[in-house]
Amino acid sequence: MRIQINQVFSSSNVPNFVNWQELTKGIHDSPLNPYKGMPYYQQSRGLTPALNFHSNPFKEEKDGTPWRDLIFQDEGRVIYNGDNKSANQPAFEAFGNKQVLSILKYYHSNSQTERALAPPIIVTQTVRLDKKTGYRKFVGFGLISNPPRLVHQYERTSENVFSNYQFEVTLLTLKDGEQFDWGWIDDRRDINIPIVYANMKAPNAWKEWIKQGSEVIKSNRLKIRSYNILSTADQLKMPQRNQQVITDLLEKFYPNPSVDGLRFEAMASFITELFFSGHKYHRGWITVGSADRGVDFVGRLDIGDDDFSKTSIVVLGQSKRYKNSISGEKLTRVASRLTRGYIGVVVTLNCFTELAQAEIRDDKLPIVLINGKKVSELLLTYLNSSGKSLEQLVKEQDNWARYNIGTEHYDSILNS
Repeated sequence: MRIQINQVFSSSNVPNFVNWQELTKGIHDSPLNPYKGMPYYQQSRGLTPALNFHSNPFKEEKDGTPWRDLIFQDEGRVIYNGDNKSANQPAFEAFGNKQVLSILKYYHSNSQTERALAPPIIVTQTVRLDKKTGYRKFVGFGLISNPPRLVHQYERTSENVFSNYQFEVTLLTLKDGEQFDWGWIDDRRDINIPIVYANMKAPNAWKEWIKQGSEVIKSNRLKIRSYNILSTADQLKMPQRNQQVITDLLEKFYPNPSVDGLRFEAMASFITELFFSGHKYHRGWITVGSADRGVDFVGRLDIGDDDFSKTSIVVLGQSKRYKNSISGEKLTRVASRLTRGYIGVVVTLNCFTELAQAEIRDDKLPIVLINGKKVSELLLTYLNSSGKSLEQLVKEQDNWARYNIGTEHYDSILNS
């Protein structure tokens, strides 16, 4: 059977939906166990056919699922937490963790023969239809691209600390006109098919990776372009945990715009740093009083690897601690400060109107718009990887603000 990215499957017999267990059973006798953490097919002839990393956002941070997975399908990236749930056992002994750790070497091997043994990670996510959650969406397939991280957190019912693994999965693309052929998984399970032929039905991106290794991962990463202009409804639609982060920022940590404005500017500066993660971004300072001229914080983006072949771009930021959408009129102040060698960043806890987005696009203004949904994703990713609480992060940014208030001209950051 051939399936498509974002195809939805049912956990029971529902008209117009393929049953997930029937799909994963394929031509064999047994399906993947949907009730097992990180289910996988048993090894045959020294080969694990496939693993399933399934995420249920409706149960995250509950007793049975005390963590939160992060799925960035448009970026081809998944941060998935293993299946250890308590302090009663070490992380490496959990059912799924143990299996993943046993096959990690294949994803990072320099041997084409060993890479052929690496099981594809099938990523799925629970979705709700007609107020029922008995459905799962095929997010994509991929491989473990980085060494796992060992993280720690408290048990929800005690002060005991337990360990778990976080695995980073790179989702691979389907080439033009391709669909995911489940026959590939069937062949990997078939003891009568030699390993050298078991990947013949694999997607082209997977076969390229087996042949050439890590050097082709970047070019084969799944990337999904979003529409240039998003409706306010689409921007405000987010998981409950994301919405809780925005609510806490607005009502708990920065409830008073006139009093908490400077503190939130520090947080917006940090959010901008998270946005440029992976690039050479340097935080500058928060501007105050008459010196701000419509700019709340300053940063610098360096491009190049040495003093000769390098240039720097001044980043001017605005923070909008708003409960309402941002119109084009609200963006004009930062836009008026932009000149050659400058870009703008506007951080809001709400969204941007379609008209505002159109004005930025039509006027070709170099302004990055970071809406509340993106803010929540950036912060949750950081909190998830650092193990910090939102309250701890707010206190850190409050402290940063005390020592990073400036009145210098923006250009002075080029010399710092």
